[in-house]
Amino acid sequence: MCQTYIDFKNTCSYCLRKVGKEIDQVLPIYDWKTDKLLGYFCKEHYMKVKSRNIIKSFEQIS
Repeated sequence: MCQTYIDFKNTCSYCLRKVGKEIDQVLPIYDWKTDKLLGYFCKEHYMKVKSRNIIKSFEQIS
């Protein structure tokens, strides 16, 4: 069992870097269709994950 506690509102879900140590903030990303929270991501991974989510939703439509 994992002994460490991860605060998801202060940790990038993609690279697991914490706010204040290597990054300045994390931003929430919601699913394009369902508006469900996918996670919090640093600026570096925010656009990568958000664009992948949008592209995936359009591929399912086609």
